[in-house]
Amino acid sequence: MTCLLSRLNVPNMATPVRTRWGGAGLPVELTSFVGRRQEIDTVRAALSEARVVTLTGVGGVGKTRLAMRVATELRRAFSDGVWFLDLSSVSDRSALGSVVVEALEIHDQSDRDPAEIVTGFLHERQVLLVFDNCEQVVEECAALINSVIRQAPQVRVLATSRERLWVTGEHTWRVPPLSVPASDPDSDEEFARSSPGTPEYPALVLFAERAAAVRGAPLAREVWPDVARLCRRLDGLPLAIELAAVQTRMFTPGQLVKGFEERIGSLHTPDRTAPARHRSLEAAIDWSYELCSPQEQLLWARVSVFAGWFSLDAAEGVCSGEDLPPETVMTLVAGLLDKSVLVQEEHLGQAQYRLLETLAQYGRTRLRDTGQEAALVRRHRDWYLQLAEQMAAQWYGPDQLSWSRRLRRDYRNLRAAMEYCLSTPGEEHAGLRFTAALLQYWHGTGQMAEGRAWLERALAANGEPTPARATSLRNLASICAQQSDLAAGEAAREEGLTLARRLHDPLLHARALAVGAELALARGDFVATIGHEREALACPEYAGGRERVASLTILTVAHAISGDYDEAVSAFEQAQRCNVEFGERFNLSWALIGRAVAEYGAGENTSAITYTRKAMRIAREFNNPLGLSTALGILLCSTAAAGDVARAAVLLGARRRISRVFGISEFVNDAESALVDTATSQIKQGLGEAVFEARVARGFAFDLDDAVDYALGAEEEPAPAAEAGTAPAEPNPLTPREQQVAELVAQGMSNKQIAAKLVISPRTVEGHVDHVLTKLGLTSRAHVAAWATRHGRS
Repeated sequence: MTCLLSRLNVPNMATPVRTRWGGAGLPVELTSFVGRRQEIDTVRAALSEARVVTLTGVGGVGKTRLAMRVATELRRAFSDGVWFLDLSSVSDRSALGSVVVEALEIHDQSDRDPAEIVTGFLHERQVLLVFDNCEQVVEECAALINSVIRQAPQVRVLATSRERLWVTGEHTWRVPPLSVPASDPDSDEEFARSSPGTPEYPALVLFAERAAAVRGAPLAREVWPDVARLCRRLDGLPLAIELAAVQTRMFTPGQLVKGFEERIGSLHTPDRTAPARHRSLEAAIDWSYELCSPQEQLLWARVSVFAGWFSLDAAEGVCSGEDLPPETVMTLVAGLLDKSVLVQEEHLGQAQYRLLETLAQYGRTRLRDTGQEAALVRRHRDWYLQLAEQMAAQWYGPDQLSWSRRLRRDYRNLRAAMEYCLSTPGEEHAGLRFTAALLQYWHGTGQMAEGRAWLERALAANGEPTPARATSLRNLASICAQQSDLAAGEAAREEGLTLARRLHDPLLHARALAVGAELALARGDFVATIGHEREALACPEYAGGRERVASLTILTVAHAISGDYDEAVSAFEQAQRCNVEFGERFNLSWALIGRAVAEYGAGENTSAITYTRKAMRIAREFNNPLGLSTALGILLCSTAAAGDVARAAVLLGARRRISRVFGISEFVNDAESALVDTATSQIKQGLGEAVFEARVARGFAFDLDDAVDYALGAEEEPAPAAEAGTAPAEPNPLTPREQQVAELVAQGMSNKQIAAKLVISPRTVEGHVDHVLTKLGLTSRAHVAAWATRHGRS
């Protein structure tokens, strides 16, 4: 529905946006982090000097955990946040850009290359990007990172990879294993008599913590020499140590030492150059595998087909069979969790599971060795194709919000399934069925460039005259309308119309007519928009179905923009009845915005505010920042027109903040600019320059939740200086980074100390301090400290 508002005085839908500010997405650490203080400090220091730091090392050495901990400690040093990009499930090199766009939560309606979208989005942002598991797409990662650091000067990159990226200016640092006691029987005995939990040997501390967790009791002092020998045998590799610790439920550390020595001694690897640590890890994984029951082994191998996280019902649907009954899968998943083979997290109230990358590769090898890989990959495809088509069939219904959230959660698996279809001979038609089903996902997340790429690939791969092809052509035309590529959109629509007639399918024909309304709206032809929708609604199969709510929403918008407010209200009321009948809400939010425009145009500002707030509540439920920003623009204009210029000023500041964080300000169309400019002049005239700036600054300081709460009517504590008749609040001329530097100066830090804390160079700090002195008209750091004390942020 977002495409319908490109002429509705709202931000251009080619605008990339992000749904949270300040960055996000660092995975939750499910277990304690042991040791690594020196390593953390080393990596932080490296990031203060180099734009790109790559952590290398063998699988299982702890690259990801170290990167996560460094990123967590540096959150406050990056004003636009820290973003974690998990590339472990990226096998298709061409998909890297789309994966990064998705991870950054960029909503982009254009047909630009994903790398261009990413670099444009990051251009003026101060961000730390954590690229995890780059080795599978190392060349593509290097190209993207090179582009980012050249065009986004305030972005820094922390990458993990088993090999260096060879990026310009890259600092490579090999992650060492955890330290263990020296190989000396006397030192082992001395160690046993000392405090076994000493942080001097974090490998042993890690083993002790994990073993105590699975046993329910700490290890006895007398077994610590064996623990030391075991950790040495495992080369201090965290993953191997954690897998071994789980086995203390059945074996003593002495038994584990003997078992691993026998195993490693007999271990053969085709790679004669493989280092000892590789063999140690392989032995640990082998033993963990052999300690699993045959059914647990089978499930371990089969869940390796998932791309990242999966749900229990997906595991049951994909992995079960005669040899693995569905009712046993839950118990087997619990067993693999207990053995630290699977990890778990909760997402929107539902448990999700995944294999660590090293264990997933091991499982996939086992699956391949059994000859079952091809069958399981097809079952994975079938499961997610059924999921996509079920969503498409039920989208206009009461489970719409649940479907929206599930598709966001499962999209990596959907992407992997589509790639299988379009890269495997004979499976191309299934690829068209996917692209016929996923339009609502691409609309809801703003991933127009990726959606168009999949549609064009699928349509080119299979030309059979099927309903899936006709629907995919309609979907392509819809995306082209959002991208304002009207020629390509009309071509796809005409082919879809022809195919619908050939198939004698009136519903497909009506859908093709309806997408003509989207194209007409995109070119500003509201008469044609209304005509196309009425023609589509003349089809009984379409008018009697749930999809008609989309057409009624377009009619609400088109009539409102045209100034035909009575017709806009009539169309809106019909859309509202669909909501009551079907439970559909996503389109209703856009219909509410259309109704708000009609009320505003008619001078009914109080009603406009009411309808806009209703739209914002729904947009918040669906995590739809496009809807939020659109509604907020109408809300601030209506609020100003209603005479509450003080509140409108705060809303204007919140909108500017959204524009800044979501990257939408430069793409606002002329009508939107004129509307907001008029409201801004009215607000400024009503408040005066100083109070206006203070109120706008208040709104700009909101985070997303605060901004939405305030827009929905939450009261703000008045600015006492501005509203009590005293001197207005002094505007802050500093940028967020300059403010941050000023506050650290107030804490007595030197330029070198500030540089280390903010992960920037001392020369950059010196420049910021100079700017602060100049902007504030001050002459010393002491004066800066006094000013920062008065104006510091909470």
